[in-house]
Amino acid sequence: MILVSLLAGCTGQKIALPTEPPQVAGPDIAVASPVVATTSSSADSLTRVSGQINSGKQGQASFKVAGHIAKTIAQVGEKVRRGQILAVLDDSDAQLRLRLAQNQMEQARITAEQARKDMEREVQLQKEGATTQTNLERMSNALASARINESQAQINLQQAQKNIADTKLLAAFDGVVARRLKVEGEYVGIGAAVYELASMNELEVSLRVPESLMKRVKTGHQITLSIPSVGRETAAKILRIVPVIQENSRTFEVIGRIQGTLPNEMVPGQFVEAQL
Repeated sequence: MILVSLLAGCTGQKIALPTEPPQVAGPDIAVASPVVATTSSSADSLTRVSGQINSGKQGQASFKVAGHIAKTIAQVGEKVRRGQILAVLDDSDAQLRLRLAQNQMEQARITAEQARKDMEREVQLQKEGATTQTNLERMSNALASARINESQAQINLQQAQKNIADTKLLAAFDGVVARRLKVEGEYVGIGAAVYELASMNELEVSLRVPESLMKRVKTGHQITLSIPSVGRETAAKILRIVPVIQENSRTFEVIGRIQGTLPNEMVPGQFVEAQL
């Protein structure tokens, strides 16, 4: 070995250099190939995407009339059937209006009946020549007016009956109560949401797919979903492709419908993975 003294800063260092020249590759000398770092990524892992399960039918339940909530019946997480009562309003005012409409209807019916009898008597008098055409026309107009009033009273009565029915909030479809937005005693206006419902029979899956795979994904394709939280797999069919790229993730949305019998463990919001 040849020792060469080098000046490094203010101190001296001795560096050992080889005395023999480096070997040159020849026919009998093997040269090591460079090592390339590899990963476990494969074609399958590149097409694995994630998403979540959503309810294919969901919506808010609201009253068609305004009032104070007398009672909330359905509880969060409870399964409900179409037409089941979820909550009721205080209907004391509606009951008063119903009785008023019933009285008005009865009065209009009596008036119309009396006008009909008067008209029949006037017609008979005309046949006997004991009345005038003017009186007959007056009775005819009175009967027509009484019948209009009776018809209007019938409409008012039907509206009052409907208002009574509308104080009961009914489920629009089979599902589960996802949220309760109002409480007993609270005043709600027409159309104000009281509950949020989600169907458990029409589940969909929403997947975020990389932009690079847009040409590979087609509607109608069958895919296999994995649900890690319950260790289950199920099939889905691609229904819709949303052709909008999300800027921050460079992904687009693919929506599929869960096929076959739905596992009981599947619920909206659940994390899923899929191979495309």
